[in-house]
Amino acid sequence: MSESSAGREATDSPGGIAGVFDRAAATYDQVGVRFFGIVAEHLVDRTAPRPGERVLDVGCGRGASALRAARAVGPGGRVLATDLAPRMVEGLRGLATDLPWLESAVGDAADPPAGPWDVVQASLVLFFLPDLRAALDRYREVLSPDGRLGLTWFGAVDTSWEAVHTAVVGGLPEADRPPRVTTAGPFSSVASLEDLLREHGYDDVVTTERRVDVAFTGPGQWWDWSWSQGQRVLLEAHERNGTLAALREAVDPLLEEWAAEDRLTWWTDVRCTTARRA
Repeated sequence: MSESSAGREATDSPGGIAGVFDRAAATYDQVGVRFFGIVAEHLVDRTAPRPGERVLDVGCGRGASALRAARAVGPGGRVLATDLAPRMVEGLRGLATDLPWLESAVGDAADPPAGPWDVVQASLVLFFLPDLRAALDRYREVLSPDGRLGLTWFGAVDTSWEAVHTAVVGGLPEADRPPRVTTAGPFSSVASLEDLLREHGYDDVVTTERRVDVAFTGPGQWWDWSWSQGQRVLLEAHERNGTLAALREAVDPLLEEWAAEDRLTWWTDVRCTTARRA
């Protein structure tokens, strides 16, 4: 299952998003699965912060992209990383003690602090926002002249895990199930998102794509990873409904079979779209 679908499934309210990721913060990006670092590398390669620049990293999590940006701008620059989840912010502070020009603070990705910022970047977060269009306008306002915006989001996903997804979602009451995926909206295609950016005052809009392959050491690591990110919201729903044990009985045989056949792997294509303030 993808972080993107789990993320959009999580909740419609910023407070709810904060709660899910606050509870996940203790293990987020710390269970031995290489994923967020690869995505962050793609983003920072594309936003390309330069020494001395000012970078705003929204929805920073535990700082996979903010830390990379801070090393790129150096002590003559500045990075401000914000996240709605206080424990994510605390985790990043613990990782950035050698980078005093990296600040972290609780903040909403939809409400960026005043700039000017040379770079505004967001890794796997903007599809959470209830009003992406308003956020794009705000980012444009806080960018410096010719400042650049970068965001990562999801493309194609490994469909071989559909049986697991069906078990996770199908075992929940209708009220706890995620909304059906539609082809509408700005994240439905590269063209849709790029057109939206141009409509909101950006140019030099470019999207690149990188496939991220994830290998799990065993069923236990898959469960740990699922609890550590946005998919956690579905597992918590199973806990509330008393169906988590039944879910494990349905899913574990599949995971064990795939592990025995050395195919306990998953992939997703991650897109990175960059643009400049026109």
